[in-house]
Amino acid sequence: MMRNYSRLLKYGVAIGSAAIATLLSLWLEPLISRTIGAFFYIAIVASTWYGGFQPGIVTVVLSTLAIDYFLIPPRYQLAINQPEDIFRLALFLLVALIINLVTGNLQYSRRKIQQLNQQLSQENAEQLRMTLDERKQAQETLQQQFEQQRLVMEMTQRIRRSLNLQDILQTTVDEVRHFLECDRVTIFQFYPGWGGTIVIESVAPDCMALLPLQIYDPCIGEENVEPFKQGLVTAKTDIYTAGISPCHIAFLESLQVRANLVVPVSLGDELWGLLAAHQCKAPREWQSSEIALLRQLGAQVSIAIQQAALFKQLQTELTERKQAEIDLQQLNTELEQRVQERTAQLTETNDRLRKTVIEQQQTQLTLLEQAQMLELQAVITRNMGEGICLVRIDNAIIVYANPKFEQMFGYESNELNGQQVSIVNCVTKSVTTKNVNQATLSAVLQNTEATYQVQNLKKDGTPFWCSVTASVFRHPDYGDVLVAVHQDITERKGIEEALRESEEKFRQLAENIQAVFWMTDNQSQQVLYVSNAYETIWQRSCEDLYHNYSNWLDAIHPEDRQRVEIEVIEQLKPGQYDKKYRIIRPDGSIRWIRDRAFPIKNELGAVVRIAGIAEDITELEQINLIKSEFIGIVSHELRTPLTAIRAALGLLQTGIYDKKPDKFKRMIEIAAIDSDRLVRLVNDILDLERLESDRAVLEKTTCNAADLIQQAVAGLQAIANQQNITFQIHPTNAQVWAAADAIVQTLTNLLGNAIKFSPADSTITLSVQQQTDRVLFQITDRGRGIPADKLEAIFGRFQQVDASDSRTKGGTGLGLAICRSIIDRHGGQIWAESTLSIGSTFFFTLPLPGN
Repeated sequence: MMRNYSRLLKYGVAIGSAAIATLLSLWLEPLISRTIGAFFYIAIVASTWYGGFQPGIVTVVLSTLAIDYFLIPPRYQLAINQPEDIFRLALFLLVALIINLVTGNLQYSRRKIQQLNQQLSQENAEQLRMTLDERKQAQETLQQQFEQQRLVMEMTQRIRRSLNLQDILQTTVDEVRHFLECDRVTIFQFYPGWGGTIVIESVAPDCMALLPLQIYDPCIGEENVEPFKQGLVTAKTDIYTAGISPCHIAFLESLQVRANLVVPVSLGDELWGLLAAHQCKAPREWQSSEIALLRQLGAQVSIAIQQAALFKQLQTELTERKQAEIDLQQLNTELEQRVQERTAQLTETNDRLRKTVIEQQQTQLTLLEQAQMLELQAVITRNMGEGICLVRIDNAIIVYANPKFEQMFGYESNELNGQQVSIVNCVTKSVTTKNVNQATLSAVLQNTEATYQVQNLKKDGTPFWCSVTASVFRHPDYGDVLVAVHQDITERKGIEEALRESEEKFRQLAENIQAVFWMTDNQSQQVLYVSNAYETIWQRSCEDLYHNYSNWLDAIHPEDRQRVEIEVIEQLKPGQYDKKYRIIRPDGSIRWIRDRAFPIKNELGAVVRIAGIAEDITELEQINLIKSEFIGIVSHELRTPLTAIRAALGLLQTGIYDKKPDKFKRMIEIAAIDSDRLVRLVNDILDLERLESDRAVLEKTTCNAADLIQQAVAGLQAIANQQNITFQIHPTNAQVWAAADAIVQTLTNLLGNAIKFSPADSTITLSVQQQTDRVLFQITDRGRGIPADKLEAIFGRFQQVDASDSRTKGGTGLGLAICRSIIDRHGGQIWAESTLSIGSTFFFTLPLPGN
């Protein structure tokens, strides 16, 4: 925008200067009549100097036109009559062009001089800036060297003034970090094995602190440390490009080190540690002056450590001397204390003897009380309702049996004492007395007390079951004794066995019925049992249902779920219901379920559990749906001809056609036609129902395919001749295993349809092909064809391509359904292929004899 404005301004100046020159020439014409171009020359110079050559040309052209129009006769016309005027004007134009050219060159030279001056000024400024930068860099280098020397001198002075090594080293690392402007400076001390610890550290706030980190680098060994002993200084600009081992890189990464500068700290010939500067976040190029500074500081740190070590050694010697003096004083004190302690020990021994006598008296009293307690326990044991026996562990001898135990096993009083415990054990070929004793003792010793069930043997040889609680205690006469408390559980065992058998029968019954048997807890709503049929019908895991009761609700169809939830809540209290709903299997299929529940109540009549049976009634629902649809369609199809018959007879009954014999006859024909149609419909329905209910017996024999075709064609030849339709039959010697009458009916239905929908003077083709395990029949017509979306639907009941066909063609809509039922009963297949406006082909297959 600014560029266009500048250009327009140049041309504006050119036009304006030409206009001003014209006005001045007209105003001062009496004074300068002979020099008509003076002001125009000035205008040309001004416009060319301001705008350049092109605006100057514009001024030249405008000035020439202005002179011709205003100043040369005839005025106010662009015409010249006198040669002299033409010469004057041409001379003006030539001079004007020369002035424009000269002025333009002068202006171009001026601009070029300005550009050269500007370029020269820039070059001088760049040289001056470079000189200033070099001087500034030299000053910074001198300043840096001065700071380095100052830092070294200050550390030397601190070493001379102070003996506190910690303060010296901490001040050193702080100043080094600020001077180098790095992220971290540490002093590391080696341990034997070349591990060590960070003893001093100065770290930036945003970097990880290492103090007091114990460090062991598995990548560092004697071969890596030896160069540091020789004075090696390492400066790594970037650990990832420094050529070090991956192990060492991983170690440095863990310490958040990206670049480091390390110098050794030695004490004589021994390597004491390392002085290190770290850059944590980015690479860094270490300068030689920085390396030299850190080397000097490493030497000063060594001097400080040596000085501190000497001071510490001196302090240790002074401390040891003072400690020796203290030890002498303590020795004298200890001798005095030993005399006092010996006197106290003699006094204590006398008191202990007196206390022992008192304790012996108390023990005798305790033993007397225990004897009385044992006598009481013996009385209790003899009168307990459970049998008790004591068996020595070392030889399995019964040392005591209470009366209840003897009665339980059928022995007389004291008859079991001294007997082997094996006489009461029930043994078999696979389980010996030794096995029983070892198992019992092992269980007791492992758990201190054991409870188990065992089969014992009475004196008369009768086996019975006992529940035994056994433990071991120390008997004063017999050592370790096994105490076994027996309770006769034979009756309970029988009840449990009967219950197990009952449960097993119930389980087998529940798992072998096709319906799902289930049981839930009425309080917790947890599934207690569900039979395996759940996995077959629901196609879901029983385990998932045990863990999450809501899986049952999740499987219910969304349209039924809310209704079922409401019904379950309403019927939860009585615990009884009978409902139907749909479920969605994981494969997307939908099944109908009838779920019936009944309550299980406790002795108080409260519902504690709910049991139920869920059946898959999908097939039953489909049959009911088909039955409903069939009844609806049949009622409609039967009502249509009956209505026509009723209407025709009603008209005849009124007598309106008594004097119109043609009309009367037509009504009779309509009634007869609809009666025939009704008969055909009823016959077709009966045939279809007999086929689908398996009441129709098909006597199958070996049949010639050609004979079956000839019978069907013979029955329809007269109808075909009425439309001049011919049959083209391909010869065949194939044989099939079929019921001849049923196949002839199938062929008749298919050929009848072909005749109905074929145009006059057309041909119907019949062919038979024998295949590997079956025979394929084909019937092809040249009719109107069947839409692709109805090729399967036409085999259904009362299905036709066009609803008007039943009226115009006379069909019932059951012929193809009957054909499919017959072919299905033969184990074959039937289908159709068609092209609209060209024709259709019906195929069906039958088995070979022997298949």
